[in-house]
Amino acid sequence: MINLVKKENLNLGILESDFDVFADIVNTFSSENLKIDCLADIDDYIIPEYFKNKITIVIQTNDMLIGYASFEFKSRNNASVVEINKLYVLDEFKNKGMEGLLIEAVIYVAGEVGSRNVCVCVDEHDSLMFNIYRALGFYEVGMNEDGSVLSINVVSAVTTRGLNEKFRDIPSDAVDYKTLKLVKKIASGRSGNIYLTQDGRILKMFTSNSFTYIKDREETLRYIKTLDIEEIVKPKNLVYYDGVFVGYIMEYLPEGEALWSKNKNYNFEDKIDKIKVIEDVMKKIHKYNVYICDLNPDNIFFDKNGKVKLIDCDAFVIKKNVINNEVDFKYRDPIYKIVSEKTDLYAFAVTSLELLIDERIDNNASFSDVERIYDKNKNKLPVSFKNYFESIFKTSDRYYLSDSYEKYLHNMYDTDESSSSFATKSGRISVIILSLMIVVIAVIGYLVFRFR
Repeated sequence: MINLVKKENLNLGILESDFDVFADIVNTFSSENLKIDCLADIDDYIIPEYFKNKITIVIQTNDMLIGYASFEFKSRNNASVVEINKLYVLDEFKNKGMEGLLIEAVIYVAGEVGSRNVCVCVDEHDSLMFNIYRALGFYEVGMNEDGSVLSINVVSAVTTRGLNEKFRDIPSDAVDYKTLKLVKKIASGRSGNIYLTQDGRILKMFTSNSFTYIKDREETLRYIKTLDIEEIVKPKNLVYYDGVFVGYIMEYLPEGEALWSKNKNYNFEDKIDKIKVIEDVMKKIHKYNVYICDLNPDNIFFDKNGKVKLIDCDAFVIKKNVINNEVDFKYRDPIYKIVSEKTDLYAFAVTSLELLIDERIDNNASFSDVERIYDKNKNKLPVSFKNYFESIFKTSDRYYLSDSYEKYLHNMYDTDESSSSFATKSGRISVIILSLMIVVIAVIGYLVFRFR
């Protein structure tokens, strides 16, 4: 959920991949066939087709659904228009201002993306909703078979109702993009471009046209900025253009190089040290319930003193139910689809394998390809590492490497109850045999001495 308004027990936000909330909405549908199809998709962690190409805004109280509004963008006369498909509020919350809050949120989003109008078709017999829309400033522009078509001018409504002040939350240290002068592009990536500014700052500008993606990154980066983790290259300031989030100023990278750039120069002990350091940082990040998501050798940086820095923090995930489909295929966990500690551990295992065998696996490699590369190289690895990779690639278990190593040592040196019992019994038998041997030797010695 991308929060727009969050006050005590009331939360209004844009639905992303919150499957529990999707299920709550689907259960309000009147069509049983549509409900069954949608719930089947949700069970498989697939966003139902009904919700695709739409934005859904939800109001909840104490995690209970109050209502929702679904809308989509249309192009009419070379202009962007928002069309509300459905607005639903539970009976116990009707006519308590929730409908108006949902409609205002739709108008606000329309304003953020530059849409000209918001339109809706209202059943002519639904006088309650007709009056709510009219009170907000909608006016009738026509009729169709479903009822009256109402419309409102977005710019006028945003200004009149002060929607930017109501829904925007720009931090006090934000930077206005118009004050920045770009000198050159430093790098291009999947999510955006990195520039050097005239005053020596490093700017990342997002290139995505997805409103929900940009809003989600804004919320994530605001949280990452507050973390006390020196091993992350964090945002220093968020950047806005006319009040709309567009990118961020990032911390400087110290002198050093990415993990892979000097991999050929590392001996085995060096690699183990670096893997351990990376795991320690990953553990620290997980304690904050943050997931790295796009962990790979290109996003792991070591300064000249050997200290690690994770870059590309705008790929981090701070929410539940996020599907891991923005990373290279080889790093995607074949079992766990939702971003979590487990998906990070799988990506860490693949990264560690690449480092240990001195081989970059193709980005589009499937799980079976990765497994085949491991099988080909496993005899080069120590037993403890083989045990770790076996658990990652051959089972559904996901362990930190250090925990796997402790488990390996435990299995190697400790004995279970049955083996302890066996050892005890064997010890008793050995003592009995040894005692008999001593008696026999003593008797023979006595006879030899006596009859000599």
